[in-house]
Amino acid sequence: MGKRIYRKGLGFAVSIFIIIAIILIGSTVSGFASTNAFKDTRCYKYYTSIMIEPGDSLWEIASEYMTSEYDDIDEYISEVRTLNHIVDDKITAGEYLTIPYYSSELL
Repeated sequence: MGKRIYRKGLGFAVSIFIIIAIILIGSTVSGFASTNAFKDTRCYKYYTSIMIEPGDSLWEIASEYMTSEYDDIDEYISEVRTLNHIVDDKITAGEYLTIPYYSSELL
């Protein structure tokens, strides 16, 4: 009779071990899936054209359109200058600027 109690206790322990193993494996797999989904996010570079409004500055435009792919606002303004052949900070209301931006959406 003592052996039967031992077997039942062993069966219970094995069942608990299997349940814990399934939970741990499931959480690890879901963790990898969410990590891989994050890594697969791609950004695409696009350009748009905006009309300069009275009172606009390159700094204000950069503050509105710059995305996190740029290290800082000076880098973004430098690219805007290059794209639009601007030598200094002077822009004129009514003219158009080509503005770069990044998006995860494929357009």
